[in-house]
Amino acid sequence: MPFRFPLQAVLRCRESFERRERQRLQIISREVIKAQQQWERGKLERANALSQMHQRMRQGLSAGELQFDLACDRARVRRIAAWYDRLSKLKELQRRQIEVFRHTQQQRKIMENLRDRQRAAYQLLQDRRTQQQMDDRYLITHASQFSRS
Repeated sequence: MPFRFPLQAVLRCRESFERRERQRLQIISREVIKAQQQWERGKLERANALSQMHQRMRQGLSAGELQFDLACDRARVRRIAAWYDRLSKLKELQRRQIEVFRHTQQQRKIMENLRDRQRAAYQLLQDRRTQQQMDDRYLITHASQFSRS
């Protein structure tokens, strides 16, 4: 009779939970990467725009053009700050999701360890039964030799 783990349905359920939480973590991690790239791209665009503004200032810039450039820079700063806030929130969400994933992973491992221990105990019992049967067969086949001695 083969080994049957009585809590196999629970183990499958835990494996399913772990897969779901891993997928959620992957989705959040992709969002973190996109937000990080967006934030960094925004900082780079601002640095380039400031460099161009300084260059145009050296060449002579009207007050109206300067005010427009400064207004555009303030808008860039607000966008960069918004992207950074989004990135911070996503990183916190990622940190919490890592905790959830690790917890579900731990729960699955507990069930697997229980299954492995039960399988080992089952195998030990089967090995003992097999050995007992072999011993009994040996004694039966050689019983006449033992009784003559």
